[in-house]
Amino acid sequence: MTRRKIIDILKWLWIVIVLLGAGWYFYRHFQEISQYLGTISITRLILCFLLLLTSKLVLSDISRLSLKKINYSIPYTEAMTITAVTQLGKYLPGGIWHFAGKFGIYKVKGISTKKTAQAMVIENLWLLSSAGVVGAVALLVSSKEVTCQYLRFLCAPVVANTVAFITPILWVAGLLVFEFFFFGKQKSNLGEFVLALAELIFIWLIYGLSFWLIFPPNVGYLSQIIGAFSLSWLVGYVTVFAPGGIGVRELLLAVLLSAFFKSGEVAIYAAIHRLLWVLAEVFLGGLSTLLFGIPVGVDDSASATR
Repeated sequence: MTRRKIIDILKWLWIVIVLLGAGWYFYRHFQEISQYLGTISITRLILCFLLLLTSKLVLSDISRLSLKKINYSIPYTEAMTITAVTQLGKYLPGGIWHFAGKFGIYKVKGISTKKTAQAMVIENLWLLSSAGVVGAVALLVSSKEVTCQYLRFLCAPVVANTVAFITPILWVAGLLVFEFFFFGKQKSNLGEFVLALAELIFIWLIYGLSFWLIFPPNVGYLSQIIGAFSLSWLVGYVTVFAPGGIGVRELLLAVLLSAFFKSGEVAIYAAIHRLLWVLAEVFLGGLSTLLFGIPVGVDDSASATR
């Protein structure tokens, strides 16, 4: 049996385990869950959904900027449609369909395999590294007891503050060094680089804020929730056996926020946020396709990238 086949089986098995586990938990704690659901504001749910749409619209521009790194320009609407449609593929067992879909569209548009790979690598590096940085800094500056619990050397406030200060600097420097070697002698556009960093930070702040809105009003802990969500998304994204990070993100959220909330409470709010997350992706994918279609035609500007 090949490694790919084993991973596919693990992904199907994981989905079954998550669904059965969630069903069993809801059955055993129905009364408690009902109480939690009663604390959720419809207005805040609507705001959460709108923030998720906003973040995903900004995420589309990250795809546009990653293509500009390989000297390929497309309109924002085209980048939004490609991103919105291909994002839906991550929920299919197999785990690579959102990558394969985007890779295929880029190839159809005439972009070479090498350039396509470069664009997708830098895009995912931006997303993963920014999630880690925003998550780590948000927890370090707001909730040192959480970081201290897992990394003992961070228990000293001066150490935690120093790490929180240095981490973003190292992140920016690391990206610049990586791009210098990854793209060779190609001149980097500083304005586009700064724009990408600003959009990445904005994405994680808004994603975290959207999750915070699921909690009851006046709950506080905004920074802690932003930090926990960013790190949980990161771990879920790189977990190969969990399509869309389902189950993994929710579990890690419950662990990281256990110092402030009951684990079951976090799990319920995370499940509701996951539902709104998927609805936002389906809505944006359907709407962008309806308005702009799926851009798969070859563009004349692709000639420079072949």
